[in-house]
Amino acid sequence: MLPPTQRKQQWLDAIAGQFAQAVSFGLAQAQTLGVASRARLHTAVYPEARRLGLPADYARMAVNETTSSVRSFLALRRSGRKASFPTVRRTNRIGLGVNAYAIVESGGRFVLRVSTGVRGQYLWLPLSVPARYTQAMGHVRGDARLIRRSDGWYAVFPVHSATAPTACGGHPTVIGVDLGIVRLATAATPNGVRVWPGKAVRAGREHFADLRRRYGRHHRVDRIRAMRGKESRWMADLNHKISAELVEIASHHPDPVIALERLDGIRYRLHGSRRFNRMVSSWTFRDLVDKIQYKAERAGVRVLFVDPRRTSRTCPKCGHATRANRPTQADFRCVACGYRGMADAVAALNIAAAAVDLLQQGPSDTARPDEGQTESPALRPMEPRRPASLDADSNLASPSQGTPAV
Repeated sequence: MLPPTQRKQQWLDAIAGQFAQAVSFGLAQAQTLGVASRARLHTAVYPEARRLGLPADYARMAVNETTSSVRSFLALRRSGRKASFPTVRRTNRIGLGVNAYAIVESGGRFVLRVSTGVRGQYLWLPLSVPARYTQAMGHVRGDARLIRRSDGWYAVFPVHSATAPTACGGHPTVIGVDLGIVRLATAATPNGVRVWPGKAVRAGREHFADLRRRYGRHHRVDRIRAMRGKESRWMADLNHKISAELVEIASHHPDPVIALERLDGIRYRLHGSRRFNRMVSSWTFRDLVDKIQYKAERAGVRVLFVDPRRTSRTCPKCGHATRANRPTQADFRCVACGYRGMADAVAALNIAAAAVDLLQQGPSDTARPDEGQTESPALRPMEPRRPASLDADSNLASPSQGTPAV
């Protein structure tokens, strides 16, 4: 958003304070009553939110915010993760119900019209919309948010664009994508393997971490604050480019399907050195997956998620699965048939094969055979179309064998 006037800023500050009070009251009620039901929280929170001065749609959003926070906390506890009960520490957000705002376009400029709770009275907030998002503004649907950061207010809108029809007949083209830290993404396509290396990203992450440590030792809080958001914006831009290129590659094939691993909760399952843990915790795979999903939906490309178990240990040629197939982190060598390749490329091929199984047979208990077993050739479907490099390329790690690098 463009900087608001003093009067508008005062109104935003007041609503943000009331919204935070309502959510804080709701969280206290949820903890006291031990409930996560939206109906019961609505009964407890809505009247208090209205008493604080919040208009009706803003009070409803406060109930939604309370319910979402409590349910997220309970989900973390059920999964065995450490989590403390949520609290409201800042007055930096406002929930905008679908009936509380409208986006008005005039001369190529967008203005956010916000209800003040008084009939016929609105607050007009000019928006600063990047050129790449102007088309998406016509597809905004649903509840939104206003978030205050150190450099001003931001509006967050849900976008539901119309999906182009996807052909269901014939054989889809499955493109397996393996996400990682050493290589940000490795895609197995019918034309070969595409690699997005992560060396420069790891170096940049280490640079930012080193700067924060040095500034912290010298108590340069001003420098640390000046860096706030710079690293995340850099990674978000990189993820935009990778996801756009991946969807562009997929859209050139008939009835494309992008297959990804289901990596939920991976940060809580992996443990190693302090440096390794920092790399894993700063790995923005979720952001990359989200960008792939919404760009694919916009382009009419389907996205499937498969079981990640043993995708990096299974031979794509004979189906033998064992940990011994990975002599090093980067290399794959099948102890049964001798097949060799780049480990991430092999994982991408196995992800594509698991997606083929999913399309043909539906979900199964696991995508790959058990440790030390060999997948029966009779059970390995040859259609829909799978990457040609599955059987033709004997060494995916060699650039001379058609493995381009970005």
